[in-house]
Amino acid sequence: MAERTTIAKIYGDLVNGINGIVEPKYIFLGGRPDIKDVDSETMKKFIVIELPTNIEDIAIGNHKFHLTTEGVMYLISEAKKNRTFNINSISDFTEEVSSRFPICGDYIAAANPSVLLRGIDEYGYQIVTITFDIHTK
Repeated sequence: MAERTTIAKIYGDLVNGINGIVEPKYIFLGGRPDIKDVDSETMKKFIVIELPTNIEDIAIGNHKFHLTTEGVMYLISEAKKNRTFNINSISDFTEEVSSRFPICGDYIAAANPSVLLRGIDEYGYQIVTITFDIHTK
């Protein structure tokens, strides 16, 4: 079996760090799902993890290098029916995720979370972003 890539290791440690907050099927890597492809009746909240920075193993074959980059988690939950914020819901969700920092895994440490309330999208979901620093071990 091939060794996992650097990106797969980073995603794996981040997913493990937020394990149990939402069902694993509601954690999406690299981008948000098309709402038409999911059951919006049961998906009340979900998390999207993105690594927007280009990550390359410039020392191919040498896995003793140190990498620093950034990541972002989008915390997405259902807004009120009148398309206004459900402040208690989004605040609790944000606190639950941000309390997991620093996230320390086998391969990375993720720290320095910065929270930003983004707004409500066209599908009636409220969005918060958490950006954070990632350092490989």
